[in-house]
Amino acid sequence: MSERSSKSTLLLITESYPYGAVAESFLDKEIPYLSSAFDTVTILPRNLPPKTERIERALPKNVHVDNSFLLQRYTFADRVLYKLHSILLIVTSRHFYSEILKKPWTIANIAALKRIAVFLSHALQTREWAQKYAALNDISMSKTVFYTYWLDATTMGIGMVKKEYPEIRLVSRAHRRDLYEESHDPPYIPYRYETLSLLDRLYLISEHGHSYIAQKHPNFQDKFEVARLGVEDPGFITESSQDGTFRIASCSYVVPVKRIDLLIYGLTELGQEHPEESFKWVHIGYGPLKEQMENLAKRRLPKNIQFRFLGYVPIPEVISFYQNNRVDAFINVSSSEGIPVSIMEAQSCGIPVIASGVGGTPEIVSNDVGILLSKNPTPQEIASCTRVINSIIFIKTL
Repeated sequence: MSERSSKSTLLLITESYPYGAVAESFLDKEIPYLSSAFDTVTILPRNLPPKTERIERALPKNVHVDNSFLLQRYTFADRVLYKLHSILLIVTSRHFYSEILKKPWTIANIAALKRIAVFLSHALQTREWAQKYAALNDISMSKTVFYTYWLDATTMGIGMVKKEYPEIRLVSRAHRRDLYEESHDPPYIPYRYETLSLLDRLYLISEHGHSYIAQKHPNFQDKFEVARLGVEDPGFITESSQDGTFRIASCSYVVPVKRIDLLIYGLTELGQEHPEESFKWVHIGYGPLKEQMENLAKRRLPKNIQFRFLGYVPIPEVISFYQNNRVDAFINVSSSEGIPVSIMEAQSCGIPVIASGVGGTPEIVSNDVGILLSKNPTPQEIASCTRVINSIIFIKTL
């Protein structure tokens, strides 16, 4: 690769950004800062999201999208060739056998073996792509930073290219599933040591995440740094209800880890404990369990709790919702989190937050701004929070 160019370049590798409506939407706030720090930012998405989740984004002038990394296999022949190539890469790689030797228990665990194979295949194909990219593009490696948005096989694959190009600088972020082994079954992420050894810097989104990986991999702790996600000040405070109805909002992808069913059970308990009072709950977000959770809410919630599932709402419209509607509390009862941007958005609008004490959530939720629940709250614990929230609302209005 030539050293002729003197411009600084960031190569940002994502899962589907800027095409995905929800996944990696946090990058919307980060891109302007990246564009101001580098002469050129090139975004390299790995996958196209489903058509229902695709959107178009306006990007700064020096931010470009390169689709050369997209893994799109349109025909049956393409898919067969891809699988055959993946198998060949895996069985001929020493990395496959070395990981099994280091983790011999994986031999008897089909899920773990499959995870090793998929991870390694992804890493090796990323290495192949990066080698071609380096050969075809005239950029200065000493002025180029590779930034993988997830600590995954892509990161390892880019790191492998350092053998040919030792001047490559590689940084990554770590969020939740790419960080916490316990979020997988079995609780195991392949090639963790190898991946970390190839990195120059790893940015964690929470102190909890930093402590977690530093304890597991103390040899690399000098590479770890907390760099939080964040939101902008919207310039207003959401008004609380004045008509005797208590209004609750939640915002998340509707998947098992978000425990929307637990929230529904908590709201059911709340309505039954206070049959004389009126409640309204709005959930913002969609996902594979949306219809199932709507049906559960219809069956379980008492008549004094009205509810709506709004489905997908772009982030600016979420903030607009908080500006134009009264909200008394925001609730998140996830079983696992990195550090929820949805909570930050609600807090930026002055909304008290009720949240389970998982991951980095305790770093932004306390008794000063809401209620921090236990990691596995009961419906009764969730229901009991409204009196405390009412006290917070009273203080806020003074």
